[in-house]
Amino acid sequence: MVSNLSEGVCIEGLNSIELTDCDLTANNTKRNGNATFLDSIMIYQSMSGDADSGTSRFTMTGGSLTSKSGHVFHVTNTNAVITLENVDIINEDKDNILLSVCADGWNGGSNEATLKAISQKLSGAVKVGGDSSLALELTDGSAFEGSIDGSITNAKGETVSTEVGTVSVTIDSTSTWTLTGDSYVTEFNGDAANVISNGFTLYVNGAALTGTK
Repeated sequence: MVSNLSEGVCIEGLNSIELTDCDLTANNTKRNGNATFLDSIMIYQSMSGDADSGTSRFTMTGGSLTSKSGHVFHVTNTNAVITLENVDIINEDKDNILLSVCADGWNGGSNEATLKAISQKLSGAVKVGGDSSLALELTDGSAFEGSIDGSITNAKGETVSTEVGTVSVTIDSTSTWTLTGDSYVTEFNGDAANVISNGFTLYVNGAALTGTK
């Protein structure tokens, strides 16, 4: 599946998409509707009445996801659950943003996301706006190489957020997080030894996490 103008996947409200062993390439070069971001997988609620509000779900197992422009995942104005298992994610955008959860051109709902990584490699920046929340779960040998903060600028160059929202990170004993920048979370569940500091600091509720590698 190839998209040469818009998002590769767009989910609104109480709907879901599941991909298994698919190769998806998206090159989002035009902001559609009220959107102020470019992204490959967009999960949102417009409140226009054509989709019921509720938890939006995107599940991908195997295959590949190539994001040529903008953020790989973008969640706004809804509650989204993203589940990834053994997906080859190729992010060709220079800003290397894996996920943004923040306000966009819609209102009336909350910006909430859960990202479940199962035997999954993740890389890039994760951006969570001050009015938004994220639960990140790394299990079954997953590896995340990236950072988490709340500094967000949209495709128009406008500042959307400067402070990070509510972020919970859970890492099981088989998974790791390698920091690529100072990162900020509200809650950390797991062994600090599974966090590879790489010269950076993970702050949990404002305090530096000790015991990292």
